[in-house]
Amino acid sequence: MTNHWNSLRRSAAELIPWILLSVAVFLGCTLYVRWAVPTIDLSTVSISLAVMSIMASAFVHYVVYSAQHVLAEVQRILDEESSRVDAVTRIAVVGFSVLVSLAAGELLIFGKSLLELVVAVLLLAGMVSMSGTFFRNHVATRPLNDRERAACEIGADQDVAFRVVTGEFGQTINGLAAGVFPTHKVILINEHSFEALDNKCIAMIAAHELGHVDENHAVVSLVGTVVLIALSLLSVRYFMRHHWMLFLVAGSAVLVGRVVFVWARRQLEYRADRYAAELLDDPQQVANGLRALRDVQMTETANEQSSGRLYERAIRRIRHYWTRILSTHPPIDDRIAHIKRLSRNAD
Repeated sequence: MTNHWNSLRRSAAELIPWILLSVAVFLGCTLYVRWAVPTIDLSTVSISLAVMSIMASAFVHYVVYSAQHVLAEVQRILDEESSRVDAVTRIAVVGFSVLVSLAAGELLIFGKSLLELVVAVLLLAGMVSMSGTFFRNHVATRPLNDRERAACEIGADQDVAFRVVTGEFGQTINGLAAGVFPTHKVILINEHSFEALDNKCIAMIAAHELGHVDENHAVVSLVGTVVLIALSLLSVRYFMRHHWMLFLVAGSAVLVGRVVFVWARRQLEYRADRYAAELLDDPQQVANGLRALRDVQMTETANEQSSGRLYERAIRRIRHYWTRILSTHPPIDDRIAHIKRLSRNAD
């Protein structure tokens, strides 16, 4: 019972910022409506205002969450032991990407010609594709050693290169298939993964990432990202033509677009798991690898969230809450259940 109440209290604490922001937006909208239309009966629009406030606060949370990622990237660059010229260059690239993305958004929202809309979409596509290239070229990597190479030998025609991520990025357990163009594709596996997991788990990660490469999931993600960003910004354009307060509704449309994108990306993760099970010819190995991955991540997350000052722990809980909702990876337990269903169907 104690654990149940502790879990409930932690969940409530994670929701407090969202609830407070929703109440603030609701009160602000109510005061605006009362000022703009003094004769209106607020009881007739209170439900609509409440729903809009909740969705608008969720949108603001998402914007803040995205901004945190940009600031964290800048802070990481500053903390790294690299030359000042390299740090300035990388921060300039991040800033340039943000500015170009904002310019593309401005064209989509306020552009008056088809050419401006096309240019905006191309700018977005360039920024999304460049992000993967920037990461691959600037993250510290090294070739695989003999033990790591043996773990990644999974009996497939591997035309893609494998690299080990070192430095700060390499201190977590993760794998990544980077690159959109065939000649630039590479599979990155973090150094800590080789330290914390056995060879069978590493083989599962390698097979999973190879599934992303062979099925061109990077291209699918690129197209989906650009389309959803464009549609979200066009919805802002449509609503703002009628009334500025409808910008909140448009913001909700952006959030819905993000939810759809997350759902689609999670389907790609399920497909990559299925690819790994077929390539290794052993669904149980994939399920066991996912369990080991879950256990290590849960231990490391618990240690991180229990350390630091109170406000630091609160910030980490909020970040963890949004990461769980907006993550493009399904919960590991769901992935394990998916593999089990595939195994039963095969039998």
